[in-house]
Amino acid sequence: MKRIALWSLSACLLVPALASAQQPLDLQMPPHAKPGQCFARVLVQATYRSENMPVVIRDAHESVQVSEPVFKSEIKSFPISDEYKEYVVTPPTFRTEQQKIVVRPAHERLRASPAVIGTRPVTVVIREPRLVWRPGSKGSEVRRIDAATGEVFCLVEEPAKTAVMQREVQITPAQITRERIPALEEIIERRFLVTPAAVREVLVRAEAKELKIQTLVEPAREIRTKVEARTGSMQRQVEVTPERYEWVPVVCVDTPEGKHSIQAVQRALAARKLYGGPIDGIIGPKTKQALAAFQRANGLPGQGSLTVATARALGL
Repeated sequence: MKRIALWSLSACLLVPALASAQQPLDLQMPPHAKPGQCFARVLVQATYRSENMPVVIRDAHESVQVSEPVFKSEIKSFPISDEYKEYVVTPPTFRTEQQKIVVRPAHERLRASPAVIGTRPVTVVIREPRLVWRPGSKGSEVRRIDAATGEVFCLVEEPAKTAVMQREVQITPAQITRERIPALEEIIERRFLVTPAAVREVLVRAEAKELKIQTLVEPAREIRTKVEARTGSMQRQVEVTPERYEWVPVVCVDTPEGKHSIQAVQRALAARKLYGGPIDGIIGPKTKQALAAFQRANGLPGQGSLTVATARALGL
């Protein structure tokens, strides 16, 4: 239930008729008020009574059930491999021996050292000495006397003609050096057959696998059943008196006696661990919160106002 905000009035009604004339028409002041009294307009919650109300808690419907299919089981054998022959081969056996193989025989390696050649000057006869006829009178007393007389020729020996040239001559002759190279050998492993390979015939029998075969005897079925509606009752809240506002007598706080009364209320609330503020005789936010908590716990109207009923409930 949503609570309407409280509108409280705590002014003292010294002249009830005059105060009533100054209020709005929709706010009727409490009748029979006496001078010096204070009232608060508080919200009175609506009251309800409980009554049983029939309700349908489950509709009528159809229940559906199913039955599982029924099977018959039997064991059957199925061939998975035919009979056949296979051949088992026994490999040959060998013995091994090491054998030394000459891959290159021993031999000699020859290394040639070339001859050492030098140069020296050599005089070479490029023309041998010879006898030649030369014209002239030198060496002879014969003279040409007239045209009939022949010319005079003398047989002269010319010396040989030579020339000097650079000739390459051998200083040291070429030589041959012999180097002995040993034979190169490798060791191999030779296998000698001991037992030759053999083949043996083996008969492999046919194979079969047994399987569990299920045959449908009765198929699945559906079973429908009508289910009646189910009714019950529940508690229903019926309003007896509606929510309303009422004028409730409150303690007047504008008098010295009112301040002392508020201090007493604060002490009483503090003793009940509802109030933790100062004992100052002022109805502040903490005091209102403590009063409202006490009123809710004891079913008293007021919503934080210091009503006369609240003060009496606190033992004041």
